[in-house]
Amino acid sequence: MENRGYYIIDGSCLFSSIHELWNTRPEYKNNKLDLGKLSEALMRKWSVNIGATIRINYYFKKNEPRMDSMLIIPQSINPGVRDHWQIKQCAENVRNTIPQEELLKLSPKYRDLYPRSEKGLDIKLTCDTLIFAASNKASNFVFLVNDRDYVPLFEAIQTLGGNVYLTALDSKQKIHEGLSNVSDRFLTLDEELPNIFGIEPKLKDKIQLPQQVLNIK
Repeated sequence: MENRGYYIIDGSCLFSSIHELWNTRPEYKNNKLDLGKLSEALMRKWSVNIGATIRINYYFKKNEPRMDSMLIIPQSINPGVRDHWQIKQCAENVRNTIPQEELLKLSPKYRDLYPRSEKGLDIKLTCDTLIFAASNKASNFVFLVNDRDYVPLFEAIQTLGGNVYLTALDSKQKIHEGLSNVSDRFLTLDEELPNIFGIEPKLKDKIQLPQQVLNIK
């Protein structure tokens, strides 16, 4: 396999992560995540491990309203804004499911026991990834997911000779232990969050001039 890779982003997991940040980090409350800046951050963070990026694939359900309310999606008609990422809308809405905001109140180990609001996203994501891995055109896969149902997918990629990496927005967010245990490496994007969400650094976080410089008249 060539030392190249794909990024696989589960849209449901991404929205859950944003919602959790809004609830636990007041400075991020209601700030939208910039999909272009997230893509850049992922490539910076994982470039040493993944080598050349083939593509970042974002999987969302069809007609997902949270894409407007929680994301900034750069317009692809503008030069330079799209850099090896694409959106795949592939899942259908399912009736009689528990709202996402209610699921987030549950412990992560119980969330998988309840029906979700989309059908087909995980199957499409899994099929695409296995095709990528079996084609021998890439050896590295970075996942932003948080569903233990993906553990067999991770194991299948490793059986095919690929490397599986796990990522998350925030180190404080709980990740299923089964996913982190089977991954070859797990890294988070904590230091990239202000840029991804367009948050100005606090004054105390900015570079301070040496005291002797401040005393110059």
